[in-house]
Amino acid sequence: MFHPLRSFFQTPRFSAGVRVNRFLQGSMDRTDGRVVAQTDEGVLVEWPRFGAGWERPQTLCEQI
Repeated sequence: MFHPLRSFFQTPRFSAGVRVNRFLQGSMDRTDGRVVAQTDEGVLVEWPRFGAGWERPQTLCEQI
């Protein structure tokens, strides 16, 4: 019963190679990024226009 509620508060996990978009202040500001790695510090994402950078997992959304 508490599993859905508990998972709501967990840090999102992304597998390497997954494509993601970044949402900042309620709008999508970067698209088509590829996850390179994820650590406790954040997610390393390679963006096609902005190069690679560390992102907070809470700002990323996996592309389906």
